Amino acid sequence: MSEKHFDKAAAGWDQKQRRIEMAAKIAGAISSTLPLTQTMKAMEYGCGTGLVGLALAPQLASLTAVDTSAGMLEVLARKIDEEKIANVTPLRLDLLDQPCTDRFNLIFSAMVLHHVQETEKILERLCALLVEGGYLAVADLWEEDGSFHDASVEGVMHHGFDPVDLAARLGGLGMQEVSYTEVHSIIKTNEAGAERGYPVFLLTGRKG
Repeated sequence: MSEKHFDKAAAGWDQKQRRIEMAAKIAGAISSTLPLTQTMKAMEYGCGTGLVGLALAPQLASLTAVDTSAGMLEVLARKIDEEKIANVTPLRLDLLDQPCTDRFNLIFSAMVLHHVQETEKILERLCALLVEGGYLAVADLWEEDGSFHDASVEGVMHHGFDPVDLAARLGGLGMQEVSYTEVHSIIKTNEAGAERGYPVFLLTGRKG
């Protein structure tokens, strides 16, 4: 992923209402789909400024908020301090290259996977960090034609995903009860003034 791009974008990240609405939909879908409890130790992979993670944190025992962007983590740390949140810990970590010794009951990510070139490797890594019976939740763009991101956005490695394919990959990694559903649609207006919706799916599974 492009840390510099996200470092620069961090200060104004929460100013787009579209992002706030999408994060709320994803957090709500995770909460309603999975049996979250206040005994759960969780990780958010690619937490950004915490729009999804902070919404879920009150339902969890603890949340390790992981990102590679120092700028995003600085914004998140400020929120944690201002809101006096005790159970969320920001952590700068590249899970593809750096070890993590913790294990988690829940790992979730939102709109992160399409920025990761090595999809199979990161899915393997996330599954390995789950305890037996732990849950994985991944939200991302349904496969699209490349028109979602404009040319100025760096670090776009995939134009969304086919959730059927991702579900099969998780099954191959030993995940059970794998399912997906559309949880949101991002409406964008093109140069001609025409609106188009880009669906967002939530894929979940349990480590067997």
